[in-house]
Amino acid sequence: MSKHTLRTLALIWAAVMIAVISSTATLLISGRSQLRAPDETRISEEDYALIQRYSRLDEVRRTMLDEYYHELDEETLVLGAIRGMAASVEDPYTFYYTSEEMTRQQENSSGRYQGIGTLLENTAEGAIQVVRVYPNTPAEAAGLRAGDVLVAVDGIAISGADGRTYNEAVNMIRGEGGTSVVLTVVRDGARRDITVERGDVAISYASYQVIAGNLGYLSITQFTGDAEKVVMEALDTFEAQKVAGLIIDLRNNPGGLLDQVVNIADRLLPKGVIVYIKDRDGTREDFYSDEAMYDVPLVVLVNDMSASASEILASAVQVFGRGTIIGTNTYGKGVVQSLKTYPEDGAGIQLTTSQYYDGNDRSPQGVGVKPDLELALVGGSVPLEPDPASDNQLAAAIDELRRQASGGQSVLTP
Repeated sequence: MSKHTLRTLALIWAAVMIAVISSTATLLISGRSQLRAPDETRISEEDYALIQRYSRLDEVRRTMLDEYYHELDEETLVLGAIRGMAASVEDPYTFYYTSEEMTRQQENSSGRYQGIGTLLENTAEGAIQVVRVYPNTPAEAAGLRAGDVLVAVDGIAISGADGRTYNEAVNMIRGEGGTSVVLTVVRDGARRDITVERGDVAISYASYQVIAGNLGYLSITQFTGDAEKVVMEALDTFEAQKVAGLIIDLRNNPGGLLDQVVNIADRLLPKGVIVYIKDRDGTREDFYSDEAMYDVPLVVLVNDMSASASEILASAVQVFGRGTIIGTNTYGKGVVQSLKTYPEDGAGIQLTTSQYYDGNDRSPQGVGVKPDLELALVGGSVPLEPDPASDNQLAAAIDELRRQASGGQSVLTP
């Protein structure tokens, strides 16, 4: 949608009122293809055509307000019309935020908010699944688990059919500390109600430690908030400790900010194209890494819930031949969203504006990233703490790095 159209739609209700008073006024076309309303306001012929096109919207609004069997709130009708416009493109990543929803979104991105402390994701089957329960949060205390499928909030059925319903579900779960929310989940085929008392949540989106003696383990749960800062700190620490190899765990990472993943990739990759994006006009923007890099044997863990920015990093590692990707095929989100804020009230719209590609001109959209070593996780959900005894994918990553460090053959070499 062009800036011109957005400006016109922002004024649509006032403009439509001019257009529909056709019984008492006539709009005149001037020599410069402009129209004049009775109050001498001039609008272009293009704007007038747009107003005429949306006149039905005002007719429906007035009919609803005047004839519906109980009184309606006009603000609710307008919000519904805006949400309907965003939903009509049938894009799960395009939706409208009210000012309150924008505030919650910004709080979530920072990692500090009042809520329960989970990471939710839409599944390919149209469900909302808990993919991560952050430690020391109300969700952990209440017994929520990764893998739980959320089907109702306070008795109201929900689904992950699209981004709009997903965000509605998140807004229902969030709330002031000290209040409670009842989540109905399906676990192991059985429904159960779990009551969670909301509280203050402070989340770090990355963590790191040395495991298996001398290997660096770095978990990135989202590319937002403090993730980039923690990752850079981790790489500095590992470099100082001279670890023999690095495991980056991107399992269940739904993505995040493009600039964060590009900056992190730049630290790990040699000189070249990390990723590029194209808009609908074919305009291309490239993001590069320079020559400087942290050069240590590398394994990246992914699964079917590794999406978007996670796929950018995994795909770039493949293209550069920089490391080994282990796990299962990734989610398949290869599009980029932009967020436009309306300064009048702080509301905003998120919409898909481009598609991204790796240095080999591949986009993961709809297909995902295929690991170098495909290996399904045994035993259910990804452990919150690295434990190769209960995590066969992590065990495989450790084996791969040890082979490389010892000069032995990679598990990928026959």
